[in-house]
Amino acid sequence: MSKIHDLTEGSIIKKLFSIAFPVLLTSISQMAYNLTDLFWVGRVDEIGLVEKEAISAVGTAGYIAWFAFGLIMIAKIGTGVKVAHSAGEKDMDRLSKFASNGLLLQVFVGLFISAVIILFRRPIVGIFNIESSQVVSYAIEYLSITGGLIVFQFISSGFAAINEGLGKTKTNFKIMSVGLAINIALDPLLILVFRMGVTGAAIATVIAQAITAGVFYLHYRKYSTDVFRFHLDAFDLKTMKNIIKVGLPAGIQSMVFTTISIYIARMVFGFGEDVMAAQRIGTQIEQFTWMIAGGFQTALTVFVGQNFGAKQFVRIRKGFGAISMMLVPYSAIIALALFFIPAFLIGIFIDDPISKQYGIRYLEIISLAQIFMMLESIGAGMFNGIGKTYIPSIVGIAGNALRIPFAHRLVLTMAEEGIWWALNISDIIKGAVLFMGAFFVLFLLDRLRTRKPGGPRRDLLQPEAA
Repeated sequence: MSKIHDLTEGSIIKKLFSIAFPVLLTSISQMAYNLTDLFWVGRVDEIGLVEKEAISAVGTAGYIAWFAFGLIMIAKIGTGVKVAHSAGEKDMDRLSKFASNGLLLQVFVGLFISAVIILFRRPIVGIFNIESSQVVSYAIEYLSITGGLIVFQFISSGFAAINEGLGKTKTNFKIMSVGLAINIALDPLLILVFRMGVTGAAIATVIAQAITAGVFYLHYRKYSTDVFRFHLDAFDLKTMKNIIKVGLPAGIQSMVFTTISIYIARMVFGFGEDVMAAQRIGTQIEQFTWMIAGGFQTALTVFVGQNFGAKQFVRIRKGFGAISMMLVPYSAIIALALFFIPAFLIGIFIDDPISKQYGIRYLEIISLAQIFMMLESIGAGMFNGIGKTYIPSIVGIAGNALRIPFAHRLVLTMAEEGIWWALNISDIIKGAVLFMGAFFVLFLLDRLRTRKPGGPRRDLLQPEAA
């Protein structure tokens, strides 16, 4: 039976593809998951609802999920990096300790956040200063269900982080695909057939997330207990602090990003529901860049993490070059598509002519940022893999913070387009700084890797089975 996917030896290109391709498919599955919700919510006019109100409401509630994702990232990044380092060192006792405590951390935080969202859902939605009472009502309905049961997403992320550190991304893809299939089946049924609208979309999402978490647990019980054993008495405060120390910068960056995005969303709402609906759809189409970028960032983090633990610095340099050669051309193709065929892309999700025109202009403007978004993810994956998670976090927080003054200045002469150009400028700065920084660090790896592995070991490094 497979234990760990060893990335510290063998063909670099083959190993990179073996870890990256399942992550890519997982990212595409997540992208399809989000687009499926958006597609069917955009059809609620068939049951007498206003589509732009429903889209705006779901988009508003989505910002809260993004904020919670920052908390998920703390344990996810910390656990994945520490498990990858332990796997590279072949130190299975440390690996098991980090895996168990990372999962415990996700459960504790997930339960807490679920309770907070349930108790404060109305003031949370009130942050957006939405004028439409119907949009507010829909947003509260959606958030009450998806936010109140978000603990399932935390649990799934806990198991996924462990598998990523072990290089078993193929397992994550298979399990995530189960949730996608369920969501695809339930969305049209609950939203349109049972005429539940926004509430139906929320219920479909939660059912899919709950089943995904359950499948992760069943997989652990059947296949993973000889790699790590999860028990409540495995709680170790020092180990949990180590996980938080590594993951906290990425989590803070994500939460700050979401906070700034909420502020920007308030500005967008000032230009009306048509503009908000257009930006909501546009950001979902952008997933063709940032979901792929995020997936490959995870792959690079795992690859660098294991090889950094094994002191295989030449492999890290070659892997960095290989993944850059794949992703930069891909992002250029997406940029061209957003610029030249925006009407076709927006038209897939919405028919309203006013919102559609705003969406077309959004995609045309934001197309320039796609390459730099990819460069940012490559640089972040490199820094995360060596455990220097605070570097991409500092760059990300600073770059995202610039969006607010840029937006305020540009809207004076460009209206809502000034906000979108502010996003562009921010992404260009972050991508350029992080990628160049990571390229420089490639030549300092031997100086950074000072910890000597120790402790009892069991060599479980075997290729993951198909």
